[in-house]
Amino acid sequence: MNYKETIQWLESMNTFGIKPGLSRISAIMEKLGHPEKTYSTIHVTGTNGKGSVVAMMTSVLENANLTIGRFTSPHLLEYTERIHVNGKDITQEDFAASATVIKGVVDKLIEEGKENPTQFEILTAMAFWYFQKEKVDYAVIEVGMGGLYDSTNIITPVVSVITNVAMDHMAYLGNTLQEIAVQKAGIIKEGVPVVTAAQHVALKEIKKEARRKKARLYFYGRDFEIDSRNKYGNGQVVVVKRKDMPKELEKGLFFVPFVGPHQAVNAAVAVMALTIVMKQDDRVNENDMREGLARTIWQGRFEMHQIQGKTIIIDGAHNAAGAEALAESLEEQYPDKRRIFIFSSLQDKETETVIQMLLRKGDKLYACEAPTERTRTAENICQIIDNQQIHAEHVAAKDEKKALSMAIEEATDKDIVIVCGSLYIIGEALCWMKEKE
Repeated sequence: MNYKETIQWLESMNTFGIKPGLSRISAIMEKLGHPEKTYSTIHVTGTNGKGSVVAMMTSVLENANLTIGRFTSPHLLEYTERIHVNGKDITQEDFAASATVIKGVVDKLIEEGKENPTQFEILTAMAFWYFQKEKVDYAVIEVGMGGLYDSTNIITPVVSVITNVAMDHMAYLGNTLQEIAVQKAGIIKEGVPVVTAAQHVALKEIKKEARRKKARLYFYGRDFEIDSRNKYGNGQVVVVKRKDMPKELEKGLFFVPFVGPHQAVNAAVAVMALTIVMKQDDRVNENDMREGLARTIWQGRFEMHQIQGKTIIIDGAHNAAGAEALAESLEEQYPDKRRIFIFSSLQDKETETVIQMLLRKGDKLYACEAPTERTRTAENICQIIDNQQIHAEHVAAKDEKKALSMAIEEATDKDIVIVCGSLYIIGEALCWMKEKE
């Protein structure tokens, strides 16, 4: 298959309505000779922040001159973003070649009467196979959804990471924090250390599973924490305090190229997990951690752009926890600016809560529709604002690019333009800005 044929094949695969489980991905891996067992892995789940943590950890390990694979989802522009080795996304040619190998295995399994895998299971298999081909030392693997039944959960990592637990994907993971925490804690493996910033009832479930699996648990507030943080340029300087470290390393000072208190916590999670790696692997050291964190790049997370002298923020906030983090960052960075939002949301998201957290009296919102059948209509988003009586101007713009053009045209130096609400519109916004820049 070529790249175009590969995308057509992937997008033809049924994802919804298939019973969750690991049997399909396990069958594929068995046919391939278990490539996922030929290198070390780090497994990361959580409701928010897992992508940022994966990016930070990948950057640090790359800085140690190791060959590092990274598997993330979703993509913003191209499927190739999901599979990444040593600072570069997989090429379209290699992506197609990997897919061709996996399709051959899938076709054989179907001939044997096995169930057709989902699109995400195929992408997972492609990544695992490609990482073996590239002879990576480590692969940092982000869970697609939940953890317990996620296709990435066939790995046995050197450390498991659960960033946090909040309400999201309730239709798939459960309607309470406890139920969702059980799904996230499903990545904990027998005897494998776990790092988490989860709190309260979620932490209780994670502790329970860690005890059951005899896995050493490092949790935020006891084993590691933020000692101090200060804004610096387009990032922050964070001091992370870790227990059971030599005195000179107990407090580590790091520059984090992301803003907001939530990103300081994400950095602390990455530092704690990397400290565990460092204790097992002398090829990784504290200096790698400092330099690698400072060099981290991760699109769509309070990403700042200048267009025609106007500041645009691109942020992937799409659930209540993400909206709370974005609101905190905006308050910290731009407390006196009026906010002009380019906003979309999906039908299964807590849209009312997200809008309530972000939109203030006097702000403005352009409601757009995401390029998916799951999108809320622009009119529905405007109706939600009317129902909440926020007294902010709102326009059912539908088309994101027109909304961006109008927002840039009307914005003054007292305004800030923010694109958020759904990851589906982030890619289109980035394309639009590349043309303008």
